[in-house]
Amino acid sequence: MAMQRIQLNQSAVAIDGGTADRLIRLGSGDAALLFLYLARNLGEYDPTRAGSALHWNRSQLDTAMAQLQEVGLVSGADLPQTEEPTPKPEQAPDYSAADIVEELQTEGSQFPDLLQETEKLLGRKLSSSNTAILLELYDHVGLPPEVLLLLINWLDGKNKRKYGPGKNLSMAYVRRVGYQWKERGYDTLEAADEYIKSCDLRESQEGAILSALGIYGRKPSQSEQRYLAQWLDWHFPPESVAVAYDITVTGLGRMDWRYCNAILRRWHEKGLHSPEEVRSERKPETKTGTARPYQRNTLPKDQKALEKENRQSIAEMQRALAQMKEEN
Repeated sequence: MAMQRIQLNQSAVAIDGGTADRLIRLGSGDAALLFLYLARNLGEYDPTRAGSALHWNRSQLDTAMAQLQEVGLVSGADLPQTEEPTPKPEQAPDYSAADIVEELQTEGSQFPDLLQETEKLLGRKLSSSNTAILLELYDHVGLPPEVLLLLINWLDGKNKRKYGPGKNLSMAYVRRVGYQWKERGYDTLEAADEYIKSCDLRESQEGAILSALGIYGRKPSQSEQRYLAQWLDWHFPPESVAVAYDITVTGLGRMDWRYCNAILRRWHEKGLHSPEEVRSERKPETKTGTARPYQRNTLPKDQKALEKENRQSIAEMQRALAQMKEEN
């Protein structure tokens, strides 16, 4: 293939040639991506937020950071001195009724209070099998009681909103999410609270985008969820998505997620995100570069402006279709 020169958009994060060479020699995609994240955020680093933005667990994050530190590209990050293996479900003991009784009678154990508060929170007595799950999360996984109560309260709220108050929260589901939290480093009250806030905010933003797309009363499918996540990662507000939706429906007569995504991708690559920015690109201009105002008595000029806007919409759709073909 012949040499090509790729044009970067104006919002690109610049790094010097020496740094780029060291990243290339390092040969780690994770380290390079983490360095770009740090450069984009002016060196501000919070492991919980970074892990959420990059969709990494804490182990993956620490490994990439250690690689950057080893080659001298970053300094000052606090990494764990010793890395304990993450507990695995298949390694958990088979907690019996006798184990539960023993833990409840152990002096200084926080498990009795945890069990009492959990049953109060869920409004029911836990069965022996569900109590064993709670003990597994407390004893084997090592989640603190306050983190477990926060987890259970959050999941119970989501469960009630989805299924109604009559549907009990599954402790098997709590177990699965509990292991995920431990693996991702959400095992302190601060980290867990930060994660819940970010999830709730993202869910609210997704709901606003769905409303902009005219979707109400149903959950997005998995493929739709991926598009929504991508648009949020690109920092598009619902109003800008609504403009792309309008272009899509005007051009195709229906909503097409891939088509709409191609439009938003092109705007993102050009550094256009706010409603004002994406609308200004499509606004008819006069010779002086300002938008032509509407005048009732200038029908020929208005007609030309409308034709120009239509041509811009057609060009927008053609570019979107071309990008969709490239992605295939």
